[in-house]
Amino acid sequence: MAGEGEGSSPIAAIAVSRRRLSSPVVDIDQERSLAGRMQQSRFSSRDDQPVNHPTGQQTTSDYDRATPTNINTGPSARFCDLPPDILYRIASKLPPKEFARTSVLSTDWFRGCMRSACPRLTFDVVAMCKCEMEDLLYTHVWQFVSEVNGVLRKHHGKVVETLQVKINLEHSILAPHIDTWVGFAAISRTKNLVLDLKPVRFWEHDYRYLFLFQLFDRESISRLQHMQLSFVSLDPPSQFKGFPNLRKLHLQTVQVNRKDLEDVLSHCCILEWLCLDRCRLDDELTVDSPLPRLLYLRVEFCLTKIRFNAVNLATFEYQGSFIPIDLVQSFKLQSANIKFFSNAIFQHRTLISLLNGLPSVQSLTLNVRSQRIEKQWFWDNPLKFTNLKHLQFLMIILSKDVDKILYSLSFLRATPLIEKLEVHFGICCSLWLAEAGSSRRDLRKYKYVHLKHIWITGFRAAKGQLEFLLHLIENAPALEILLVEIGEYPPCNSYNSWFGGGEPPIDKAMEIARTCIHPILSQNVTFNVKE
Repeated sequence: MAGEGEGSSPIAAIAVSRRRLSSPVVDIDQERSLAGRMQQSRFSSRDDQPVNHPTGQQTTSDYDRATPTNINTGPSARFCDLPPDILYRIASKLPPKEFARTSVLSTDWFRGCMRSACPRLTFDVVAMCKCEMEDLLYTHVWQFVSEVNGVLRKHHGKVVETLQVKINLEHSILAPHIDTWVGFAAISRTKNLVLDLKPVRFWEHDYRYLFLFQLFDRESISRLQHMQLSFVSLDPPSQFKGFPNLRKLHLQTVQVNRKDLEDVLSHCCILEWLCLDRCRLDDELTVDSPLPRLLYLRVEFCLTKIRFNAVNLATFEYQGSFIPIDLVQSFKLQSANIKFFSNAIFQHRTLISLLNGLPSVQSLTLNVRSQRIEKQWFWDNPLKFTNLKHLQFLMIILSKDVDKILYSLSFLRATPLIEKLEVHFGICCSLWLAEAGSSRRDLRKYKYVHLKHIWITGFRAAKGQLEFLLHLIENAPALEILLVEIGEYPPCNSYNSWFGGGEPPIDKAMEIARTCIHPILSQNVTFNVKE
């Protein structure tokens, strides 16, 4: 809250405001009591002295009803006489709901406090110059800079809750102006700072704006609660102690070394939301200092290893090549969404790594794209996902690996409490229909005793798919719902890519699914096959 922990500058502002009032001044203790007096005056005006006015008439003004009484130092001071910074300090001490309810005392005061005392400034070069980012010209950029500087001059000396700047940074010539904007945020008690400087083709540019930590003193840096930095370089000074009140941090295409990033994060003790997007550390990130309030963590194409000490982490998302992930301390992890990209082999060590790193996850989405499946997985594995109840498995595999789909069953056998299973197949378009004759392999019996709901998409009745599905049905005694969708995954409007020529055998695949599945299904199971 602005108004908490002020230094000499706010005290000076109070002194100036005192000279503006015709009556003797209200001291700091009296100012703190005004929030309570506001509620008392509301109850006395609405409850003790109910007023019923004809339409369009009002016998008591908003200001009269809001006037505090019995100030010992002199005549009553009205809210309309107080300067905006004092009004904001008073409002900042009220809970949000009570602040909203003060509109019954003085609509003009409420609107004025919301509008002028704590503005949110957003500058988007595309919106302001009315053109697409790709079409920006030199004149557009300098028009944007001029307008931003003009607005900030008008707000000099005021509290600015949010400052957001979005412009493509393609040359260091903009750096002095960005320094000015960051400095403005520091002296304006800004809570939310967004610098989105990423060019359209950011990968073609090496220059990053150097974020100047020196522009912030201890007081201004402690006010920051939300921060998004895109296309900047971070080089914190050696004495930097982090952002003590930062709750949300989004770093995108940021240049920073491992040690500096670990130091910054280790000192963000109340951080709740963190996203690291294409920061290209090319190194592991280990944050052993406790982050007890971290609830959301997202990492994209950044690291070679992840380890966080976040006991209350609820959601984890990852995109990139296969790396070790260590969230062993996150006992309350509810959801994990992992997408592996690259030509790495999806193999037993991947399963072991996830079991070691995410043992407590309750819902897991695993997206395996353009990868090869290892020849054989181990069936017997002592490690288990002890809390996993919902598994969403997306597999896009090569035609030569279609029979190896069965090896993914070792993943399922590590989920003893699983209740809902989604498997979405993306397979080479030429693979349709199982081979004739019975050639099912011995997969060893394993009961999925809690499995109630199975949803399969991209089903083409290919040999590996059919064996996979039959094994699940035969070993799920509690099964209640079975949904099978035939065709492409993700769905598309055309099957022209099928190598067999003509229309793909949708009807034949549906017939195989019904013929093979119906005889082994319990009568209590809801079964549906559709295109």
